[in-house]
Amino acid sequence: MEISITSVLSLLSLLAIASALFFIAKRFKIPYTVLLVLVGILLVPIVSSPWLEPYFGFLDDMQLTPELLFFIFLPVLIFESGYNMNIRRMIDNAWTISLLAVVGLLISTTLIAVALYFVMPLVGIELPFIVALLFGAIISSTDPVAVLALFKEFGAPKRLTMIFEGESLFNDGTAVALFMVILAIITEGFNGSATVLEGIGSFVMMVIAGIVLGLGMALVFSRALKWTKRNDTVTATLLIISAHLVFVVSEMINHDGLFGLEVHVSAIIATTVSSLFLGNYARHILSRQTDEYMEKAIDHMAFMANSLVFLLAGLLFASSGVDFGQLWLPILVTVLVVMVVRAISVFAVTTPINLLSKNERMPLSWQLLLSWGSLRGALAIIIVLLIPEDVTVAGWSLEYSVRDFVLALTIGCILATLFIKAPLMGPLMRRLSINQPDPLGLADESDLGIYYLLTQKSRFATQRTRGFVKDSEYQGLTDAVSSRLTQAHAERDALLSQHGRQLFEQSLHHKTIRIEAYVLKQLLMNDEVNERVYRRINGKLNLQREKIEYAKIESIDPSVYSDRKDVFDRLMNFLQSRLERGQSSKFTVEERLQYYRAQMIMARKAIKTLTAMQHEFSEPVFMPEIFDKVMSRYQVYKEKSASKVDELLEQHQAELAPYLATLAARSLNSSGVRALNFLHSRGISTEDIEETVEHTFSVTNSRG
Repeated sequence: MEISITSVLSLLSLLAIASALFFIAKRFKIPYTVLLVLVGILLVPIVSSPWLEPYFGFLDDMQLTPELLFFIFLPVLIFESGYNMNIRRMIDNAWTISLLAVVGLLISTTLIAVALYFVMPLVGIELPFIVALLFGAIISSTDPVAVLALFKEFGAPKRLTMIFEGESLFNDGTAVALFMVILAIITEGFNGSATVLEGIGSFVMMVIAGIVLGLGMALVFSRALKWTKRNDTVTATLLIISAHLVFVVSEMINHDGLFGLEVHVSAIIATTVSSLFLGNYARHILSRQTDEYMEKAIDHMAFMANSLVFLLAGLLFASSGVDFGQLWLPILVTVLVVMVVRAISVFAVTTPINLLSKNERMPLSWQLLLSWGSLRGALAIIIVLLIPEDVTVAGWSLEYSVRDFVLALTIGCILATLFIKAPLMGPLMRRLSINQPDPLGLADESDLGIYYLLTQKSRFATQRTRGFVKDSEYQGLTDAVSSRLTQAHAERDALLSQHGRQLFEQSLHHKTIRIEAYVLKQLLMNDEVNERVYRRINGKLNLQREKIEYAKIESIDPSVYSDRKDVFDRLMNFLQSRLERGQSSKFTVEERLQYYRAQMIMARKAIKTLTAMQHEFSEPVFMPEIFDKVMSRYQVYKEKSASKVDELLEQHQAELAPYLATLAARSLNSSGVRALNFLHSRGISTEDIEETVEHTFSVTNSRG
């Protein structure tokens, strides 16, 4: 696509339109992606109208090209999903996700091809089997964008959301790899069993090479992030470009080979694996500010990419030149076939899992929702545009080219899922009773909501005594806050009556884990714990968090810090053990001190924070019996860790003396950083001033 001033204007205008549509979709409760495609379709007659073309004709100068989709938009969408995906939760549903993404997609591709091969002649179209197979690979991948937004809006269970997002993330790579193999058969010819074996081998190589390359490049980026962690701007830049670099390097290897060898790599799988690694293993390297910035930056990039893809898809559909009036019947048949086959492929995978796996059983309502929620979108558009315009197939007799015909079927299926399936997702979830909010989330919100209202009430009373609020205004607003507070207590009592005290014990423990994780990250950033100590304590927090979520608080073992779900940690430990042979894997005395001292500080901070909240007002925030029970447990944690610290200091006083001096300097530095954060939060200082102050006045810097 030639870049011109009008194409740039088109890009900026489409982003402005997408931003406006976002608020319209929220206001009228319309699925955002559906509205984007609809407006994109309507833009074509607008820009081609004789009256409006002189003013808005530039809008179609920005076109959806394979290069734009494949190299710019797709890596962003993959990175956003992979970086934010919780690998531990994914491992919990590993069989379901992997079988849906691979086996389910292969079943879907095959059944769609077979069904269309036999059904299309009934509507007057002789469709070669290889073309039907190509279309099956294109349309079998699911798009999570619209569905996940609806899941969030209607309160779908977290596990179901994870399964759907995990399937969508991994079947993208499977679908593209399968598509490439089938397209190669079309362009290079079919030579019997040799072609089949070669195709299987190529498919397996693409997947394995994608995993290896993704891990390798993620390790490089992870190492680079350690070097740049003191510079938030450079760190964020490395993360933002990581997906595109992995993707482009993969495609360069596919094009030019590697060390003279012909190698096929799945760029999507490589980017997915790299993003998962960076989001789950390397993310701890980031400072809190960088981590928060990255979350916003990734959301922003994904929003722009999704918005442009679906808007431009609407423009593409309306200007494709396909005569939908002539092809409406084969498109309708295809839509029905794809819908039925999706249900078959879901049940073909989930039924054996329900029979064989106790942990991954899935209720019928979830299976039905997975079957219905198979919306198609960005990836299907990307793949179909990769078909060469001049590709030919033996026995092809239609007036349309292979690419145009497959494009017509793809457009029909996408529009059907967006305009029929998506709007009915909400009613279906209500009908299946899958729209029940998470009780643990409600309990958490209930406690924090009460704290919020008590803070409002207290501060408002203070403002009145200082003369900032008139008596006439005070009484009405105070009554409103008191009324909402009474309602909040009633809602909490209803939750208590329905789910019992254990739910609120879980909720309070959840808050303590969040405080501990926050404090641990601060200790890492201030070099008061090293990476090895951080990972072990963080592993304990992850395990405890899961025990809390599954209502198994009493079975928490404070000594356990790792399990089979820590896949990246286990991989890195294995590699380090091979690279650092002869070095002990046990903690040094300094690391043991870091370990127990950190846990002592974390427990103390949790107790201090929640106790301050509990006694800040005339009435308690948390239920007293539950609060006392949890605080007693954390008091024990703190005392045990403090005892271990004292024991180490007594036994290794001389050995630890140099380290204690270093630790004291780091603690002093932490106090200075806290002062700068306070100044920043009050608007007194800026980042530039803070950097100068820290460099100029820090005692530890001047001593170094």
